[in-house]
Amino acid sequence: LGTRIEGECQYQSDGVRASDGKVYFAPSCASRVLSIDPETGSVELLGPCLQGAFKYKASGTLASNGKIYFVPYGASQVLSIDPENKTVELLGPELNGSFKYSAKGVLAPNGDIYFAPCCASQVLRIDPGTQAIELLGPEQRGNFK
Repeated sequence: LGTRIEGECQYQSDGVRASDGKVYFAPSCASRVLSIDPETGSVELLGPCLQGAFKYKASGTLASNGKIYFVPYGASQVLSIDPENKTVELLGPELNGSFKYSAKGVLAPNGDIYFAPCCASQVLRIDPGTQAIELLGPEQRGNFK
């Protein structure tokens, strides 16, 4: 479907189906977010061009505000996709390092999303209501926790 996407490891995370029925994928080695409409078979690239390799690997999490959040793996910031407005933005402070987060986030009863670290040193929390990103808990040393 759609235009041919060249290269390897373009999209490594699982897609997330939003309320508009479309499926959204965060870029790994690709430069833009991928949107697929299963109803029409159309494919669209969204948002700005993002630099780097292996940017997002963990599956995204759909929040109650309708936005999809992807946590950084090789990227430096959280990726937010707003399907309703077809916008993509980077949130929070820049996080250093590689292989930061590789597990899917969990949507808690309070609406916040929590991500366990891979090589990052702390748990990452997203408050979808305020778009705030916070690192929680004691710093954990070592890689691949």
